[in-house]
Amino acid sequence: MIEKDAIREKLKLIRSKLSREDVRTKSAQIRELLFSLPEFQRAKSVSFYVAKENEVQTDHMIKDSLRSGKKVLIPITDKESGKLIFSELRDYDTELEPGAFGVLEPEPAYRRVVSPAAMDLIVVPGVAFDVKGHRLGRGKGYYDRFLSEVSLNKVDAQFIGLAYEFQVLKEIQHEHGDVPVHKIVTEKRIINCRVFG
Repeated sequence: MIEKDAIREKLKLIRSKLSREDVRTKSAQIRELLFSLPEFQRAKSVSFYVAKENEVQTDHMIKDSLRSGKKVLIPITDKESGKLIFSELRDYDTELEPGAFGVLEPEPAYRRVVSPAAMDLIVVPGVAFDVKGHRLGRGKGYYDRFLSEVSLNKVDAQFIGLAYEFQVLKEIQHEHGDVPVHKIVTEKRIINCRVFG
């Protein structure tokens, strides 16, 4: 666990030092590669996280997906249950407000809860990923629990991790039952994790 915490802190520090221009440029390159994926193009509904600080930025991805007619789903963090609940978003600029941990999420008036069974593609954040698709999150376990639940109930949903190239490691310690992502998209490449798994 100490090693995980050390990796998390090191990568968060590197990420915090990225300039706004770097974040914008790399995120735009990641968007191009993500949108080129056949599974993304086929997906009728896409679940996005809303980026915080210097994470890979998703605002343009969300807006472009809405414009293209995809159903976009955004997480709401339910601290009581320790779970993520997903809600359909129709307008990025008017329907979001800061929620748990300061992350933007749908305001109560705009919550349209959607079952995980309705999700075709789930875009997953991470502080780090390895080439086999294992991820290191923020440390609260929300996405770990959510991906486990989805993988048990919906085998054809695709999990796509977004990361800067420096966040992709050779190997990350993982627990039995952790659910790896299918692919990772960085500003430089698309990694098919099933090839390494």
